Amino acid sequence: MTSAKTQQYHAVDVMKFVCAFLVIVVHTYPFYEVWPDLGFVTSNILGRIVIPFFFISAGYFMQIGRCHKDENYFRSYIKRLIKLYLIWSVIYIPFGMHKLGNMMEISGALWLAALPIALFNIGTYFHLWYMSALIFAMVFCHLFLKKFSMKALLILGGLLFLIGLVETYHGLITNEILLQSVNTYFLLMFTTRNGLFFGVLFVAMGMALADLNQTKTLRHPFIKAAVAFVLLVAEAFTVRHFHWALDYNMYLMTVPFILYWFAGLLQTQLNWKLNFKALREASTVIYFCHAMFLELGEILLGSLYLNNGAVRFFFVFPLTMILTVIIRKWLPFLK
Repeated sequence: MTSAKTQQYHAVDVMKFVCAFLVIVVHTYPFYEVWPDLGFVTSNILGRIVIPFFFISAGYFMQIGRCHKDENYFRSYIKRLIKLYLIWSVIYIPFGMHKLGNMMEISGALWLAALPIALFNIGTYFHLWYMSALIFAMVFCHLFLKKFSMKALLILGGLLFLIGLVETYHGLITNEILLQSVNTYFLLMFTTRNGLFFGVLFVAMGMALADLNQTKTLRHPFIKAAVAFVLLVAEAFTVRHFHWALDYNMYLMTVPFILYWFAGLLQTQLNWKLNFKALREASTVIYFCHAMFLELGEILLGSLYLNNGAVRFFFVFPLTMILTVIIRKWLPFLK
């Protein structure tokens, strides 16, 4: 692999770290009390590009690794993801039990029944849904490509994503039969923010960029990303204005924005004197460990934490960074 390619990946490493920081902002929502519109932009627009970026990046680098090494790379990659997911799932069981216990009374038998459901859907704590979704999307795309083409996968991923948008555009559904079917789905599965409806398209896009070597053919990617982002902001505020959304996890304009933004980063060479590997590893650890401080803040600080966004952020952020350093240095099996 050439040094030029390595430099291109440095920009992606920086963006991963920015995204990890945005995750903390999304989950502490520090601006909502003082400036609701800024809170909406940071949490429900900027924050909603994080997971699609992680998906497309994972798809791209997994495909690069598979092409440059061997077919067994995929198997080892998935095994590592599953191992990491299970370790963190065990760590978060008490945090998940505390959160769910505050919301409803659950018997011991129901806890045991809920655990496998959580592992395969929303995770033992809410942020871990990303890992189950990523594993599912990776395996789905890998198996699909054994029998069908990349073009077919992208088309299928696009159709699945359009179906998933029902969560964002729920208020536009007027047909009673369709509305009842959709509501039944949400009653059982809670969200379309999962590996099937959300993950497959972005993972497939990343794989396609790597497989077809298309990044350099996408001209002026940052300009196109800027246009797509303006349209994304307009879409988000429109959805909010008309109260269409059950949640703001998925937007139509996220697709072109992430495609062009990621392609632009791959074309960007950075010569900064930074430890890019450390940034990349830290972004993963930050995502995993920050959520425990979300729960601990509520336990230790009570209403002060719950009612003040600045308190939430300045409690969670520094403790997350300290634990990230500790994990990277002394607990490498957690990264």
